[in-house]
Amino acid sequence: MSVPTSVHKFMRWLFLACSERKILPFSFFMPDNLPTPAEEPQILPSQPPAWLTAHTVIPVVLVICAGIALALWQISKSEKARMESNLLINTKPGAETWAKLIKDYPAQPATALALLESAVEAATKKDPRQAARLYEQFIREFPKHPLTSAARFAQANQLAAAGDRALAQTVYLRIMTDRPPDAFRAGAAIGLANLQIQENRHEAARQVLNDILAENTGSAFIPEAHALLDSLPPPPSPAAAPRSVSAPAPTFQPPAK
Repeated sequence: MSVPTSVHKFMRWLFLACSERKILPFSFFMPDNLPTPAEEPQILPSQPPAWLTAHTVIPVVLVICAGIALALWQISKSEKARMESNLLINTKPGAETWAKLIKDYPAQPATALALLESAVEAATKKDPRQAARLYEQFIREFPKHPLTSAARFAQANQLAAAGDRALAQTVYLRIMTDRPPDAFRAGAAIGLANLQIQENRHEAARQVLNDILAENTGSAFIPEAHALLDSLPPPPSPAAAPRSVSAPAPTFQPPAK
């Protein structure tokens, strides 16, 4: 019995198909449970905050500009006042100019000089209260001025000259206790000692002078402190201790017969 030709061809194709090498795809060797990659995040375009609108930005910008303009105007005004006050004190020095500077040009360098000059003039005219008031104004308005310590010492001296002993002692004590030590510390000690001498408190004055001399500050007031200390009356000698009176020893009395 003969096999049909078509059957031979099919069998031959099947044999060749089974005998050929097959290249399997890479996905054939991968496990089936691999995670599916996540979707790429979508980057949203940036959006301005809700408050950043023309209704809010414009007023803020206007306020900032107004502040800058005001600061520039203040600087210009201060510079103009400084130039005018310097010109005034250089061209027309005198009591009238000093009074105008004190009244119309506060916080200017020329005004500081006008206050000091006015205080010196008041002291020269034997008006210590006015001088002390001007020194106090200088200290209040120019606390960082290089001459503030000198002005405070001068104020205490003028208060003492005016008879305001309590207030003068307060200022002297403040100078003596300032830290760092005041340049007029020794001078304040002499002023305080003079007030104590006027009150007949010689031992208190002696103690103040001895303390300032013991510090050996090298101040120009030290010779004056030595002279004032030497002018004090000698300290009172310690009182002699009272002698104890002993009771007479009992005498033996023979018994009466």
